[in-house]
Amino acid sequence: MRTGPGQGKKVRGPFARGFRQRNPLVLVAAALLGVLCVFGIQAAVLGGLYTVVPESHFMRIPNDDYAHLSYELAQLKKNPPKGATVYVFGGSGAIESFVSAKALSTAIAKAGGGEVNVISLAAHQQTLGQTLALIDNLPSGKAVLLIGLAPSRLTSSPAEDYALLSGRPIVLSSPRLERLSQRLFGKSPPFGGIIPGIFDYLGSYLKQRAATGPFWGLSIPYAYHYYAPGAKGALPLAKRQNIFTVLRHDRSRYARYAAYNFAVLRQIVLLSKERGYQVVLYDQPLNFSAGGPTWGGVLPAYQKRAEAMAKQLGVPYIHVERGIHLTDANFADLYHLLQSGRLKWQGELARLLVPITRSVTAAPAAGAPAATPSPAAS
Repeated sequence: MRTGPGQGKKVRGPFARGFRQRNPLVLVAAALLGVLCVFGIQAAVLGGLYTVVPESHFMRIPNDDYAHLSYELAQLKKNPPKGATVYVFGGSGAIESFVSAKALSTAIAKAGGGEVNVISLAAHQQTLGQTLALIDNLPSGKAVLLIGLAPSRLTSSPAEDYALLSGRPIVLSSPRLERLSQRLFGKSPPFGGIIPGIFDYLGSYLKQRAATGPFWGLSIPYAYHYYAPGAKGALPLAKRQNIFTVLRHDRSRYARYAAYNFAVLRQIVLLSKERGYQVVLYDQPLNFSAGGPTWGGVLPAYQKRAEAMAKQLGVPYIHVERGIHLTDANFADLYHLLQSGRLKWQGELARLLVPITRSVTAAPAAGAPAATPSPAAS
């Protein structure tokens, strides 16, 4: 039954008047409903309800590492891996250091390290604070955590990591970081939780998809490599074009932020050990042909400090680069291996992991330290 123009006005009239309401009680009730709605969205995101939709629909670009990490963690909470797992953490240099998770798992098994899952939680420009927050969200179980180190991993500022408590750039919650907030950042956790990060993601999703496509909601498969098999690197001169600027930048920021980043690294090891994980420190690939053997003095400085910490806390610190010969041609640039370099690195990494993964896979469940679920993972 159709309604005439007069009836339509009668229906819309009371509804429209609601927006012009000035009664304080009504306004307070509306505000409370709005707050409840926003915090309901946050609870739904933290609960991983969005994983009913395939990951590809949430990608802003093919290499959207941060959206991938949020989705991967939500999936891990819903479906924890069965058996021992090797988790890889680090920057994009870590992403490009092995062929694939399956290939590294196979290499470890062939080398005699036993059957293990491999899951990469590395991301472009991942800071140690981000690594700590990710570990705080892992499911319980037998696991080896590979923590990549590099000059860029030890030069991030507290301000960058404080943004994690607002869900930027990874939409996740870390109770450990919240408890450490005053000590690490000199600030208390923000009231809004990860709500700002959720809205940041939504805004950037809409903007990026509108600019480059495909249209909102359509699928973009996640690209696990920045340099696909068959890709070629920059010319040798191009790799060296900005090297002095890079070294100067890393030296200055390392001098300024090394103490902070080593404090975070210590928390990474302590949290991992508390939860029963085996921690392994390692250096990510660096193109020494272009950057020099000491990387402007930063490399020996942080290695000495990391070796001392590893010895004190009782964790291995392995050096993949010492067992293989990487050339300039194996690198796309200063940090990222091409397929030829990945094959070399992957094989040596698997060999070095054998005694570590064997000890984890062979240990009876009752004799292994109990991995207590983090509050963020429950």
